Amino acid sequence: MRIRYLRRPPARTAGRVYLLDLDNTLHEASTHILPEINRQMTDYLARKLNVSREAASAARTQYWQRYGATLLGMMRHHGINPHEFLAETHRFDDLKAVSRRHASVPHRLSRLNGLRVLLTNAPRAYATEVSKILGLHRHYHALVSIEDMVIHGAWRPKPTPILWPHLKAALKSKRLLLVDDTLGHLHEASRHGIQTSWITLPGLGFVAHKPKGRVRSRIRQFEQIKRLKF
Repeated sequence: MRIRYLRRPPARTAGRVYLLDLDNTLHEASTHILPEINRQMTDYLARKLNVSREAASAARTQYWQRYGATLLGMMRHHGINPHEFLAETHRFDDLKAVSRRHASVPHRLSRLNGLRVLLTNAPRAYATEVSKILGLHRHYHALVSIEDMVIHGAWRPKPTPILWPHLKAALKSKRLLLVDDTLGHLHEASRHGIQTSWITLPGLGFVAHKPKGRVRSRIRQFEQIKRLKF
């Protein structure tokens, strides 16, 4: 488990750690970026498994639902190289043209009083590039991408149960808040004593219901994060 620190955190953080997802949390990815990633994953699976695009799409969805990441299913059942998979499924000729920032997110991000950690199942190269394009990168103190979520030699991205205690130990803090658009990630993190908030950005088609179980907080705008107590 690796924490890649980008810059020194402020001296007075009150021990708070903000764990922030990337796609559909810090920026809007549903219109262009995620459909293109899904298309590239489907094409990759179709080539590697020698199946139709329909069968590949079904496998991609099944692996994501079962393991929380299509990559894990491909590694477990087909022995693919994870670095090859990530490189082949996150290619954009012009990422800037399809990136969509939500209003004042960079400004709001900079005002969060705590250690700000980007925690994403996306590959490091993609996460870094889109963050720089949107003016987010300079406001993180640390980055944890999917390549950093390796525990005892095995890839363990969100929502894998073993990830969370290792993450807490690496950050040396008991006051953590995960903000994510995926309920499965939030539910598993909360089981390990991490406070959680479900972010559902406007216009992304989230069902209008209150989160259940351990996930008790739901926000619709990034600026609401600052009001959350943990």
